[in-house]
Amino acid sequence: MAEKTLGVKINDVLHEINLGYVKVFLIEGKNGLILIDTGMPNSEKKIIAYINSIGKSVSDIKYILLTHSHVDHFGSAYALQKMSNAHIGISESGLPYVDGSRGFLMPVSGSKSLKNRVFVKIIPIMLKFMKPRFVKPDMKLKEGVFPKEMGINAKIIETPGHTRDSISIYLVDSKTAIVGDLLQGTDKRLESPPFFEDYISIINSINKIKELKPDLICVSHGKDHSADDIFV
Repeated sequence: MAEKTLGVKINDVLHEINLGYVKVFLIEGKNGLILIDTGMPNSEKKIIAYINSIGKSVSDIKYILLTHSHVDHFGSAYALQKMSNAHIGISESGLPYVDGSRGFLMPVSGSKSLKNRVFVKIIPIMLKFMKPRFVKPDMKLKEGVFPKEMGINAKIIETPGHTRDSISIYLVDSKTAIVGDLLQGTDKRLESPPFFEDYISIINSINKIKELKPDLICVSHGKDHSADDIFV
């Protein structure tokens, strides 16, 4: 285990990097590192520190794949891509929100919680202070198997609901699903997220993941669990 407070190796190819508010994931492919999400703006130093702790460098990042276009997932993509020259991929419907064509995609609260509604209202103010940089993805992620050149046996799964552009990544050999914000983890279970565009789509997407019968579901917020711990 490397840098316990910063990250952990989950299996032979997958690492989880804890950035505090959000987690990102690192896959060791045969042809280089694949970074899943990049956290908030200015998270690149923590991500690079973890990569260095496992004997790799930022130049080993060959691909940056974004599970969706919220700023806590693409916030450091610009900095990391500039340092690594990695390819960046996102669902086609997420492109205009990370390349600046339509501005930032704001969270939509489907919860009646006052805390969540207030949080959604202050996001535009937070963005003015965070000043995230837009990026120009050169890969459009869609349902299907990873290209062979990425060096990993994995699949892209389209899982809309939290946002229309949300995707998950399924590592076939370890039966591990990386689901972004499709679910969030508490100490005891996996739940639907407090922010979403369409709840029916979330349920359909969760069922899609459950059909894969993954041994582990990795989430961007909270604790990872097995598929048996889903409660929605």
